[in-house]
Amino acid sequence: MELSERCLHLCSHITTLTGVHSTLLHIPTKAFLSEPFRNDCAYQETACSAVMTHLYGAYEAQRWDGKYIYYCPRGMVFLAAPPNDPGGVMEYCIILGPILLSNSVDDPFDDPLQDPASLADVPRMTTAQARSLEELLAAAARSLALDILPPDVDSGRLADMMQKMYDHTEDERPKEYPVESERQLQEYIRAGDKEAAQQLLNELLVHIYHRAGSDPAAIKARVRELLVLMNRATIDGGADADEVFALCARYDREVDSFRNFEDLNRWIGTILHQFINFVFDFNTIRHQNVVFKTTAYIKENLADKLTLDKAAEQVYLSKSYFCRILREELGCTFTEYVNRLRIEKSKSLLRGTELSISEIACAVGFGDQSYFTRIFKKQTGMAPGKYRVRKG
Repeated sequence: MELSERCLHLCSHITTLTGVHSTLLHIPTKAFLSEPFRNDCAYQETACSAVMTHLYGAYEAQRWDGKYIYYCPRGMVFLAAPPNDPGGVMEYCIILGPILLSNSVDDPFDDPLQDPASLADVPRMTTAQARSLEELLAAAARSLALDILPPDVDSGRLADMMQKMYDHTEDERPKEYPVESERQLQEYIRAGDKEAAQQLLNELLVHIYHRAGSDPAAIKARVRELLVLMNRATIDGGADADEVFALCARYDREVDSFRNFEDLNRWIGTILHQFINFVFDFNTIRHQNVVFKTTAYIKENLADKLTLDKAAEQVYLSKSYFCRILREELGCTFTEYVNRLRIEKSKSLLRGTELSISEIACAVGFGDQSYFTRIFKKQTGMAPGKYRVRKG
């Protein structure tokens, strides 16, 4: 049975068992092999393409040990797991979702953009349940890859490269390495021209393989240099430097795992497309995902001491990049956003419970009642006690 068929077979069992919709994304063609939950979002305010949203999830899953939980632009949760060996070329990714995430399966999904009728069949899970499902999905996906052969390479592209290598070998005149082609490759990456970049990358690889001969160490050294060039062009194109450096650190380790020309060629081609996607396709999705994850983390831990360092760790970002996203997307600092969510929760407790103001202050993470009152009044224009009387 082909890998794709085995993945689809697993998807059907997961959906039957959990009620969570599942689909399979073919990475090279950006095509779903079974219908996604929705191809395009119905709300223009948060319009997105299912392909790009889930391609982002697939690349993040490859980056983070074969599993990733992420949010779509409407705030619904999805899980991604590619059935590939660590360090291998990602060809497919299993996508589960949507899931409505809340601290309790009985809590309402309080997103004003959502039409409740359209969400009637969407499963609700707690954070712990979603994480458990993520672990099971990742384990099942990994098991699918244990006894499969490496995926077939694109025979046409490989044949063309082999012919070029033969031509290089037959021509006794020495060929100078085309340094100018490296500069042109960087320009194609900055411009987002994937087809031209792939073609030029193939030509550079032919030169590298020909000049290095049968010396794998020399080939891998030159491939590492190409990764650095692609890295710099991606950052110049607008991708976040911290994100790209993290990817390159991983790729530098993976180079040593390849033992043949075909796998190495496919792998670096996949990286090229991923770098270009990070420049042009994923910035908006990534930022929305960070905001939703940050919001969920804060709401789960309102009563605790919340720090910028810990929050940035939750979304795997540097503090500086994390703060910049919050500024761009929310127009505030991390502390201001934490206080905003704490006050919103306190308003709900003031309206719906008999807890004292000091108890509410403690429940939402304000250790000092006077500080709570000051922040509450600043955000609402009235003291907590007065708010309770008016809204009660």
